[in-house]
Parts: sequence; structure tokens; C-alpha cells
Amino acid sequence: MHDYMSFRNQKVAIVGMGISNQSLCRYLLKEGALITCFDKKDKNELGAVYDEFSALGVEWSLGERYLESLCSYSNIFLTPGMRKNQPEVMEARRRGAFISTEIALFLRRCKAKVGGVTGSAGKTTTSALAFSMLKHSFPGRPILLGGNIGSVLIEGVDDIPEDAIVVLELSSFQLQLCDVSPDVSLILNIRPNHLDIHTDFEEYVNSKKNILRFQEHDDWTFLNHDDGLVRDLAGECRGKVGFFSLTPPDPTKDCSRVPWGFLDGENLIYVPEIGEPVCVARKSDFLIPGQHNISNALGAILMSMRLGASTHGIRDAIRSFHGLEHRIEYVRELNGVKFYNDSIATSPDRTIALLESMPGPVVVILGGYDKGLLFDDLAKKIVEKDAKVVLLGACAGKIEEAIDKAAASARKPRRENIDLLRAEDLKEAVSLAYSVAASGDSVVLSPACASYDMFDNFEQRGRVFKELVRDL
Repeated sequence: MHDYMSFRNQKVAIVGMGISNQSLCRYLLKEGALITCFDKKDKNELGAVYDEFSALGVEWSLGERYLESLCSYSNIFLTPGMRKNQPEVMEARRRGAFISTEIALFLRRCKAKVGGVTGSAGKTTTSALAFSMLKHSFPGRPILLGGNIGSVLIEGVDDIPEDAIVVLELSSFQLQLCDVSPDVSLILNIRPNHLDIHTDFEEYVNSKKNILRFQEHDDWTFLNHDDGLVRDLAGECRGKVGFFSLTPPDPTKDCSRVPWGFLDGENLIYVPEIGEPVCVARKSDFLIPGQHNISNALGAILMSMRLGASTHGIRDAIRSFHGLEHRIEYVRELNGVKFYNDSIATSPDRTIALLESMPGPVVVILGGYDKGLLFDDLAKKIVEKDAKVVLLGACAGKIEEAIDKAAASARKPRRENIDLLRAEDLKEAVSLAYSVAASGDSVVLSPACASYDMFDNFEQRGRVFKELVRDL
């Protein structure tokens, strides 16, 4: 969009001093903005962050009542993960304040082509895979990865050349205040998530829609045809539309010369707008398990091809992609039991995908912070798979209740068919899981919940799990 609305000599409020807003603060200071940083933490808790930005001349509003003066600012940048309906934010909006985020400013100012990826699950893997496809296709060309993954790009946005390509992983939090969309957008799936931050599912969906809502006529959106909610967004796209699916399209209904990516037996097929279908990869090329990752790859193929990737670059990327930390990450094998770290699974849908991708018996460690989600479908999958379960954290009781209900519906007496254990902490959970696992089983940390009841984030949870497994 290349929008250079200047903040020079303008009073700017930056709310929340996480990593992305620290970068935003440095960037706007260089532009000459007069910045006040707002944060619930006090100066001692902020530590080095407070010292750095105080030395650069920012003002501060800290502590429990940190938002009290927010409505006096006409330019406000919010941290992505905060509720946007807080009274002080609403009052500032009522008074006509410009309210935005770091990622929205990046999209406004970036001169290069941008591909954006969103979805309730699989965003990070898909973004990393698309980035790799483009890197393999364009050796020597600037290819950048940012958003929820990679680097915070705002500090260097003015130096990104026009011939660069940027891939952004975009969460609902980041998209919620966006009034500009990427040039190429990819939506993987939409399922209930983050209802602890969003007021309801409708708000969550509307936030996701911002990835396509502000596109121009020549921009592109690629949609997962297998997800009904996503498929139906085609009618809301302002730009051009393509689809991807784990099944071939119906030639009588679906193929109206729009780009398609689909799985046909063992082959991943790309159908361009003009030209003949081409096989870009085979299932046997993949190093990471699961049908969901095939679906993610099909989406990445469509987006990457639109951004100029080659078929050989795509194939090389798939053949060399080992996956990412905390995403069905192999840890070790001990006495025939394989251990996997899937700490990224902070929603039931992610854990369902994990269970579907594991071929043999599974012992799954579940539980954590309650995001307001339902566990009914996950419980059904656990009962269907006869998975052994170790529960911990704030959601343990809620998950156990759902499993009891699912077992009763399936006429499977839970205690006879499902090993279900409780642990006080992750260390005990790992020990219990190993104790009930047999040779040939897989033990997986796939909590279906956020980590905040016991850990700072899912990364910390995953690394502690790996340490505990290695110490067995």
C-alpha cells in the first residue's frame, strides 16, 4: 500500500512492550514520534526494556491503572494479544483516535509483495514451508519471513526492496485491527480458538477476514475448499480466488479455470489459471507426518506459485523440510517408546490432527490454561483411538468430563478401555505417560490448551518436556 502517514512530532501511545512493539517503538522514534509506552508491568518488571527506552526519551504509563490516560492520545498502537474492547480503548476510539498495530503499519509501508497466511492451525508450518519454497526458487533474491514467525520486520521496512518477497504468519490478534491486506492471502482453516481474548467466535472470524477484506482487484486469496467456513469466504473476496483440497475437484462444479491445488492419490497437483495441470510433489517427498500437513503444503504451493515460485523450488523445499520445533517434533526413543513434542497444540483441533497423524497406539499428555474452548470432538477422537491420557493443569477436569461423556455415547466403559491418569505437573505427567506406554507406543505432549497456567508460553512448555524426556 506504501502509505506513509507520518508520525513525526506526533504524540503516539504504544500499549504493551512485547518484542514486536519494542521494534515498533524504535522505528517510530527514528521517525521523530513523541512516544509514551503503556504497560501493566512496573519499571522493575520491565528491567532492561525500561532502561533502553527511557534512555531514548520515551515517557511511561505503568502499573495496574496504566490505561487511564490512553484516551488523550490520537495515535495508538496496541499489542496484538490484548482485548480490544477495554473501556479505555473504546473511549479512545469514540474520540476518533487512530488505533492500529505494528503489523498493520508494516503492511501499509512495505514496498515488496507480501503473502499472508492465517488459520486456526498450521499457520507457522505453512508460512515456513512457503518461505522455503520461495527461497529455493529464487537463490539470491531477498525473501523475508515475519509476523508470528521469523523476525519482527517493522524496523527495516523502509529498506526492503521492491523486488523482495515477504511471507507473514498472521494471527487473529494481528489481523483484528488491520485495514490493509496482503497482496496474496492464504486461509487454512477457521475453528473456534482464542475465545479468552476475542469476545466471541464471530469476532474471531471477522478478525480473520481482514486478511482478504482490503485487497485490490488484482490481489489473490487462496481458500481451503475442505473447510466449509473458509470455502464460503469466496463470495467476500474483493480480489481473485483459488482453492486447495485433499481431494480432486469436481470438474462439473469446481473447476472454472481458477487455480487449484489438490491431492490425487500420491500426487500433489497444481492447476494454473491457464495451462495444464502439473504434479509438483509426491506424498513420499514429505519428511513431516499427517494429512493436515499435506493440506498445508497445498496452500503453500498455491501462494508460492502466485508469488513466482518454480515447481523445482517447491519440490526441493518439500523434500528438505523437517518441520519446526514443538510441532510433532521427534524427541527420542526409549525401550521402543517414541516421544514427540507437540506443545504448539493449544487447541483441541490441533490435538485431533495429531491423533489422526499417529499410526499406532498413543499416550497423549493433555491439559493447561482454559481458553474457553470445547473438548467434545477431541474426546470422541480419544475414545475412537483408545488413546491413553495423562491430564494436568487447569483444564484437566473439563477434559475428563468430556471423555466420560464421549465414552458413554460410544458405549465404551472409560475405565476399562481408556487409561486416564492425573498429574500434578509436567514432570509427573511424563513419568506417568512412560509408565503406561508399551514398546511400539508413542508418547506425545499435545495439550489442546494454552500454557499460561504453568508456563510462560508453549515454547517453554515444549522445551521443559524435551528435557524431562531426555532425563528418563
